[in-house]
Amino acid sequence: MASFRQRGKLWYYRYIDITGKQIECKGHWDYKTTQSMARKAEDRVAKIRHGLIDSKDAAFLGHEGVPLTEHIKAWQADLLAQGFTAKHAEHTSNRVRRLVAVMMKEDVAFRDHRRLPPDQRGTVAERIADAISLSSLSDLARERVQEALARFKAAGWSLQTCNHYRASIKAFSKWCYNNDRARDDTLHGVKRYNAKEDRRHDRRTISLKEFRRLIDATQHGSVYHGLNGSTRALCYRTAAATGLRFSELASLTPESFDWDARRVTVTAAYTKNGETATLILPDDLAEDLAAYVATLEPRTPIFPLPKDKGSRLIRRDLKAAGIPYRDESGLFFDFHSLRCEMATLADAAGVSPRVVQQLMRHSSLELTGRYTRPRAVDIEAAVSKLPSLKPEERKTKPREATGTDD
Repeated sequence: MASFRQRGKLWYYRYIDITGKQIECKGHWDYKTTQSMARKAEDRVAKIRHGLIDSKDAAFLGHEGVPLTEHIKAWQADLLAQGFTAKHAEHTSNRVRRLVAVMMKEDVAFRDHRRLPPDQRGTVAERIADAISLSSLSDLARERVQEALARFKAAGWSLQTCNHYRASIKAFSKWCYNNDRARDDTLHGVKRYNAKEDRRHDRRTISLKEFRRLIDATQHGSVYHGLNGSTRALCYRTAAATGLRFSELASLTPESFDWDARRVTVTAAYTKNGETATLILPDDLAEDLAAYVATLEPRTPIFPLPKDKGSRLIRRDLKAAGIPYRDESGLFFDFHSLRCEMATLADAAGVSPRVVQQLMRHSSLELTGRYTRPRAVDIEAAVSKLPSLKPEERKTKPREATGTDD
């Protein structure tokens, strides 16, 4: 006979499993719902005892009886164990929680908390947890996930963002299948959106002259978000010379550098693909970085960048340099554009596409092609250098006299 106890707002239930061991499980804030969960657990034990369910099916049923929130929590812990950063694990698992909340209950708070009044935004996490508290693995049906993604799209979210949510919940479903928590990977057929049809934040590059003007204006700029102008200028130069992302730059410490080999290393925990990256530094940049790093304490951030404020940081310096953040054609130059700048400058210098791909740490040339952004004037200059293909004019031979003319 199951027993119950209340801790805070939640009820917990205890039952005896097939081995005779007493198991305590988290129930629900509603007592009757918790009683129903306990009865299902006891029925499952009785069916196993009488041979109505084999051991493998029993394991699946056991996982089915565990709230989905617990599976997501276990997946988040496993992401950390695999070497992913705490920020990535939390961000990815929260996408799954929010998407499941939209599946279980239609509420604007689950789709976009920014539309809520400021005094209600702090309760979104609690409301999401409450919405998915009764969900289980069987709720992860392809049709329901596809419909939830369609709601995100209808709410005005970009197709690229919808694809990020799709990727997160598909990764979770595959993890459940690979770890024998589910019989099948039920989300295998969830369709991907074509993000090219819905571009929200297309980036651009700037000319070498403009980039030098940006560095010069930043070098002599005032302190902003705890960073003086010379540190910000050195950060921009490092980003454009190595292609390092915002979070990768923020992870660098004095121990990240090998000055003899002019190399910088980013550990796997901070790279996008989860692999350690070692990059070569240009001579002038390595010299300036070495002098700057020598003034810092060991194991301290080289660039103490403000969290999630890269765009705001560079916008201030762009304004000082007289360079628009968004140009007349609607293209942006944000912090990540420094990575595009690196690919474009290498391409303009005649570096082969395969080498640019290696510099950018891309898996394909197609992906690298998205980062090489030649400007219209560069294209015109390149076209003017092409050899002429105009056919030569042939000289017509004079007609021979036939003796018939007068």
